[in-house]
Amino acid sequence: MSELNYQPSVSGAGNNDAAGRSIGAGREAGNTAPGRCVIYAVFSDIAASPFDAEPAVAGNEIALSELGLPYELTNLEVLLQEWRATDRDELRREYSGLFEVGSNGPPVPIREDLHRNQPAGVREDIIRFYEFFGYGLEEQFAWAPDHLSVELEFMHFLCYQEADATENEADALSAQLAQHDFSERHLVIWVSELAARILSQQPDALYGKLIAALSEFLVKDFEWQQTTIES
Repeated sequence: MSELNYQPSVSGAGNNDAAGRSIGAGREAGNTAPGRCVIYAVFSDIAASPFDAEPAVAGNEIALSELGLPYELTNLEVLLQEWRATDRDELRREYSGLFEVGSNGPPVPIREDLHRNQPAGVREDIIRFYEFFGYGLEEQFAWAPDHLSVELEFMHFLCYQEADATENEADALSAQLAQHDFSERHLVIWVSELAARILSQQPDALYGKLIAALSEFLVKDFEWQQTTIES
């Protein structure tokens, strides 16, 4: 990984207007980044359309206690077991009915830009993050960089970069600060509301429970990240 020298900014990825943050000694990337990387990959699989490829990570049994996460996640293993045990066609029906089908658009948009009613600059900011870190999308996904699954995969990518850069403090710092900023500017802003909208429409929806679990993870992960950053 080449040295990117990312520093947090107000106006966009790669802008150094607010340079100067660092990561405290208590955050050991080799211990926490791999497990967080797995959880982001799991949720990226879950948020992806079940009409697409089979899940690469979430389809496998995962022992959360062995991941070394710096916080606890409630009931996630049980929900993952339920998701794996659910017939694929049933998952497709529920996913399509919530996120893809509707005469005036999907009942619950699973894309940030649409969910937030297309505020100015959101999509552009997401793309700037991706381009700055060399995160490329396959052609079939390039049209929706703001899809929840893609945003989560980007966080997985950043966690992997952090874990892989343990011998290069500058590269590790770039990945760590970008994780915090991308979470703050995007994921933690809209996913809790996404879960609430799903459950308000279909209180028993499996995807509602899964996205609520994702929201819990995102909040805990973001709050933990904040404790590791020094100004």
